[in-house]
Amino acid sequence: MNKLFINNEFIESKSTDSIDVINPATGETIDTVTFASEEEVNEAVEKSKQAQLEWEKVPQPKRADHAKLLIPLLEQNKDALADLYVKEQGKTLASAKGEIEKSIHFIDYMTSLSMSNKGEVLQNSRENETILLTKKPIGVTAGIVPWNAPILVLMRKVIPAIVTGCSVVIKPSEATSLITLKIAELIRESTIPAGLVQIVPGKGETVGTQLAQHPDIQLISLTGSMRTGKSVYSESASNVKKVNLELGGNAPVLVTENANIEKAADYIVTARINNAGQVCTCPERIFVHQSVHDEFIKALKDKMEQLTVGDPYDEATDYGAIINEAQLQSIDDKVQSAIHNGANCVTGGHIIDRPGYFYAPTILDNVKPSDLAFKEEIFGPVLPVVTYTDYDEAITQANDTNAGLSSYVFSENLKDVMTASEQLKFGEVYANCEAEEVVNGFHSGWRESGLGGADGIHGLEEYYNTTVSYIRYD
Repeated sequence: MNKLFINNEFIESKSTDSIDVINPATGETIDTVTFASEEEVNEAVEKSKQAQLEWEKVPQPKRADHAKLLIPLLEQNKDALADLYVKEQGKTLASAKGEIEKSIHFIDYMTSLSMSNKGEVLQNSRENETILLTKKPIGVTAGIVPWNAPILVLMRKVIPAIVTGCSVVIKPSEATSLITLKIAELIRESTIPAGLVQIVPGKGETVGTQLAQHPDIQLISLTGSMRTGKSVYSESASNVKKVNLELGGNAPVLVTENANIEKAADYIVTARINNAGQVCTCPERIFVHQSVHDEFIKALKDKMEQLTVGDPYDEATDYGAIINEAQLQSIDDKVQSAIHNGANCVTGGHIIDRPGYFYAPTILDNVKPSDLAFKEEIFGPVLPVVTYTDYDEAITQANDTNAGLSSYVFSENLKDVMTASEQLKFGEVYANCEAEEVVNGFHSGWRESGLGGADGIHGLEEYYNTTVSYIRYD
């Protein structure tokens, strides 16, 4: 699968630049991915442009019918896709299959919105004149897909583009290009016309930059780190294209004195270990009321120490591998720095000694707010905890971050929940539950966590331009 997908064909790249694909659970090389050359990226955009001009003429319900035919293909190939996904990314087999099922649900829902392009009829102060506001496809789009949810996020960038009459050029993560190219096989089997979906693997500083700066791309949608998002935002400014960014998070968790401690601990652990903690909506900073601190730490410790870490294919495994050695070391560096600065390591706090890249379930208590484990997104199975006594002050501290994606509150008191919902400055607030981005919601971040968003009718509208027509009839 070390090829490019251009105009519904798999072609050999002319580039000599490539990367070995390492199985995170074993450390073994399983394949090599060759990157696209500058010439091939330009070819992909040109083919995408040609295809889009014809595609926008197709009625939206018919476009949705084509996209919907991906559902049976994903269902028929779910086991093979999940197997490759586990080998390339390291998450558990159950989690991989779950992501495919979510992708199917996403396609089903988003294609059902095919009649939602309503437009508006507006009144005019001048006589015998009507104003029509219509929404039209934005044109050629580009999607930069991360490694932590490559199938679901791929669908988030492909399906809205297809349904709205756009085309899309995809740059997958270097770490998960194989599964993306495998999905391309299904796209080729479907009735989606050639050229509407192109896949060009490569590095962010080459392929990503070229897509961001390309004058024929009207929208670039990135899911990734804050650093990458800032680069794409800057690079896109040369031709003022629309930018859609879903970037990192640093989610605060408020555990009040009115919380159901067992339930709170259960939900927090479930959310934290999702994909070994490599999810941008995971709990990252826990603020627990001093009066329930000891009870909470005990409940948290019991649940973390019951987890099974290891073989992604074992049904008993709760979470699998960290994506690569560099990320594994980054997690451990933050943990060891916090411990050195006085944090109490309640459990875990070390790399697991086995082949592959695994980190022990870790709780850090009494972490200093200045520690990197608290200030920055850890992206691993680590829970840093601090205590508070004043709720308003805890909310202020929770908001004291450049991130603004997800947040949590646990309390059986309605006032606590509503206060948090009102005052937490984040795109998402989860009250007494774990994170679950539903397809009819709107997944978006504040501050450096992003621009625009995905899912639901508001996510679909990211792919439209607006025309206002003033029609005089006297």
